[in-house]
Amino acid sequence: MKITNPVARTRVFVIAALATALIAGCMGHTPQRAAGNYVGALKLFNYSACYQALSHQDQVDRTMDQFLSHIPLAPDVSKDWFKTILHAVDFQVGDAKVDGDKADVTIHVTRPELSLWERTIDASLGPNDIPDSIAQKQINDQSYPKLSYDDNIALVQQGGEWKIFVDFPAKDKIEQMHKDAIAAYHQHDYDKAISLYQQAIAELDKEQATGNAGMKFIYNREQTDVQNAKNQIPDAQAYIPKIVLSDVDMKMSQSRVPAIFGKMTNTGDKAIDEVQFTVTYWEGKGKKKTQVFTEVHTPVATPLEFTDFARPVLPFVPGETRNFGFKLTAAPDVQQKATPDLNITSIVFTQSSAPLPKPPMPTPTATATPAAGASPAAVAPGGPAPLAPLPPPPPAPKK
Repeated sequence: MKITNPVARTRVFVIAALATALIAGCMGHTPQRAAGNYVGALKLFNYSACYQALSHQDQVDRTMDQFLSHIPLAPDVSKDWFKTILHAVDFQVGDAKVDGDKADVTIHVTRPELSLWERTIDASLGPNDIPDSIAQKQINDQSYPKLSYDDNIALVQQGGEWKIFVDFPAKDKIEQMHKDAIAAYHQHDYDKAISLYQQAIAELDKEQATGNAGMKFIYNREQTDVQNAKNQIPDAQAYIPKIVLSDVDMKMSQSRVPAIFGKMTNTGDKAIDEVQFTVTYWEGKGKKKTQVFTEVHTPVATPLEFTDFARPVLPFVPGETRNFGFKLTAAPDVQQKATPDLNITSIVFTQSSAPLPKPPMPTPTATATPAAGASPAAVAPGGPAPLAPLPPPPPAPKK
């Protein structure tokens, strides 16, 4: 039927427009509304609604159970802390950039600065304090350190709705690069770590996918710390003589595995996150002295990342003495025939702005059964700790 009355025709157009707007609103038919619905469902722990908001391809790439172990924009923490930390995260939906059937919405995030928070709590713990209890109290009164940055939600139009686009396979590849970068950092291979960070960031820049902006922000912060550690190599090498070793000895551990035990003291004025030892085995004397094997150990390895309060995150501070002990990896014949030297070969200064803990009182060395004839080595500051080879094991009892 053709409507000729102008007033009636206008009413029809208005009603149709209102109906369209209502349907669009109910269906999340604007990028901001779809993004708001997602973060709203996430804050309410409505994971099913979050999963249903994903694009078709993302649902193909992840089952619901797989999605629950890796929810976009959710904090990367253990199950024990997930809801507590998520409850403390604030999401603010910002502007949207729309390009045809694709859109990208800015999400302003304010959340606990996890690694700084963990170090800050650990630095102030008393003998009867429990980190989890202090963290929960600070969550309740919002006294934890906060971190703010812009993240993003990418969307695609499917079936007349805006759906969240994540690209899980690409995320898996990027996150593996991140894990490898952290591993390279702990091995003091800064060039490899920086290269992996750069590769990961370049991959994040290749497409608009949900969470890429936040990951890029975090990776850039960590890369800066690694770059600083690299820039400080000359100062770190000059500081090594201030790490004084004492009571160094090679013994059989309780599990009857050859190990090196000792103490180290930070006599300088800088806090240290990493200390790397190298054990070098030598055969022969004088000009015939030959290096036959080396192995590397890191008795101080303070994590960059949040550990869910699962372990003390404490740098090696000035005036502190720590016991150390590690199992040897050289083959038994090398350990029996060669003479080992222990050297500190690399250290990493603390990059965190967290307050430093007070030096703790020395604790007793872990129980070990000394090898016959072994005696603690006297170590000159900055020099190698020479160690005597272990004596051959006693013959097996006759049956």
